Amino acid sequence: MSLLLALLALAAYFALPLEWRQAVAKPGSHWLGWCSQLPKSLSAGIRLSLTLLIPMVVLAVCLQALKELGLSLLIFVPSALVLLVIFGDIAQPSAAAKHLENWKQRPWATPIPDAEQNDWVTPDLALSAELGEARKDMLRESLQQLFSPLFWFLLATPVAALGYYFLRLAERESEAENQDLVSHWLTLADWIPTRLLALSFALAGNFTATWVVIRERLLKPDAPGHELIDEAAEAAEPVDLDSHVEPSVALSEAMTGLQALLQRALIVWMVMLALHTLWPGA
Repeated sequence: MSLLLALLALAAYFALPLEWRQAVAKPGSHWLGWCSQLPKSLSAGIRLSLTLLIPMVVLAVCLQALKELGLSLLIFVPSALVLLVIFGDIAQPSAAAKHLENWKQRPWATPIPDAEQNDWVTPDLALSAELGEARKDMLRESLQQLFSPLFWFLLATPVAALGYYFLRLAERESEAENQDLVSHWLTLADWIPTRLLALSFALAGNFTATWVVIRERLLKPDAPGHELIDEAAEAAEPVDLDSHVEPSVALSEAMTGLQALLQRALIVWMVMLALHTLWPGA
């Protein structure tokens, strides 16, 4: 059932119509809106814990009740609905689309502001910086909207994935005074998925170069996960920006290569899941 639910989650992530995405995003927004009305006398940690734990407990009780009643097949229904919400509620437009649109509209012929102040900032360096920012945004988005919830679902059922989903929403909509706490919890929740994603980049791209980049920091608790996957992606899919074409075209081609790397990494995850599902005694 895990493989079937995972395929359903990927279908929701990649193919859900926009109007459906808007509909599935409403329950999470309503829940966070209600939780924002919790008494301010409660500490930020308690309020955040309640925001995450209450829906997790409700879902866990529902799934366990169906199991105890001998209705194991019906467990698929609430699980599928929850995964539809988690993987259907993603940023629209995506980080890649936003950067591509920005690059198409930018007047590249005008001088680069930094170049006016620093003679050493060449057009090639400026394009590399543009690509670096886009890569970071795209990797962070893919991690938090696809790979991390998929990891927590596979590790600990839709209950854990639901908790991660509300944690992600809480970071996006939390008040300024709670931002550090939510970001810290999200960093902890992303610790293992970032390492697995970095390893996936090594398997899906240039293994030797990527392994050299990640091997020293893979198991270090204090190694920033987002920096790790950014450098791993850069090593796994080296980009040589073509200076003979329009800058927007060169950057678009580089982003296409990064999207292909992410898709190959996802295939690695799904192959591992399929092997685990088909393995005798699994």
